[in-house]
Amino acid sequence: MSARTWWRRLLGGVVAYAVLEAGLELAKADPDPLRLALLVASGVALLGLLRDALDGGAASWDVDVDVPSLRERGDPRLRQYLGLLDAHLAARSPDPALRDRLRRLTTQVLAQRYALDRDDPRAAELTGPELTALLDGPPRRLAPAEIDRCLTQIEEL
Repeated sequence: MSARTWWRRLLGGVVAYAVLEAGLELAKADPDPLRLALLVASGVALLGLLRDALDGGAASWDVDVDVPSLRERGDPRLRQYLGLLDAHLAARSPDPALRDRLRRLTTQVLAQRYALDRDDPRAAELTGPELTALLDGPPRRLAPAEIDRCLTQIEEL
């Protein structure tokens, strides 16, 4: 707060004291100067505090984001996969979309690295029982830990 603001408040307090003192003298109320000065000083202090508290400018609802989310800055395929995982975790009933995507991903990895089709018996040995059961079974809700294990198995193929 600037010195100019302090001087304005002091001057306002002196003027308020003089007006109240004169008004009370004219009304023959016989005011006590010390108590009146304390009352005026308290009023000026409270009004100054209120003005300082409310004089913060307009409220701003803008939020500065330090790091944009992965969905805004990431790879479009990554955004698609995150959306698929969010939809799977939020779905009320088992959705085959995640299972089908894991099946396609496994098929691609087996074809690229081993030149195998997923129907080949050697593919079942490579993928392991948990991933094979997931890919060949009916759609079911997967926990995040299960999704992580399946993706880790696919990466390690």
